[in-house]
Amino acid sequence: MPKNVFYLFILLLFFQTTHLHASPENDTLDIFAKILPRFVLMSTQKEKIKSDIELCVLHDTLDERIALSLIDKVKTSYPEGMKNYQIKLLHSTYEDISVCKNAQLIFMFNTHEENIQNTLQFSKAHTILTISYDNHLLENGVNISLFLGRKVTPYINVLSLKENAIQLENILLRISKIYVSGTKK
Repeated sequence: MPKNVFYLFILLLFFQTTHLHASPENDTLDIFAKILPRFVLMSTQKEKIKSDIELCVLHDTLDERIALSLIDKVKTSYPEGMKNYQIKLLHSTYEDISVCKNAQLIFMFNTHEENIQNTLQFSKAHTILTISYDNHLLENGVNISLFLGRKVTPYINVLSLKENAIQLENILLRISKIYVSGTKK
């Protein structure tokens, strides 16, 4: 009998830990959902908009549930679109990145280094803004990420933006931290 109590205790501990970790992840996704379309409209990517703001979410198979959650949050935040544009949301695994070829923005969940590099090459070839859930990917060449502390602060990799031929509005640059070769200023 004590063995069953032990297993029950471990199971309860697992559910508590899962619940504790789900809340901040959920909050982080809420923040990204509210600002992703704004990054498009505050960059030269707005010139690429034909009729819809196209956002593409890339993920590994294991992260599909979280990716779909982000998409639902964007839909909830912008049910009527934004600034006379509808928001078209695409998602795919890193293996089928071609789904994103007409997008103005690619949101990247964490993955293997090879997938990151392939996505960055793809985004450069198609002039697509890249945003990462993990600000450590700025080091790899992702254009934008966020610092989530007492306030939300965009981190911007100006060099990678220049390489992708994308410019941001000055107001966004003024409120952001600029990423420069291994350091954040």
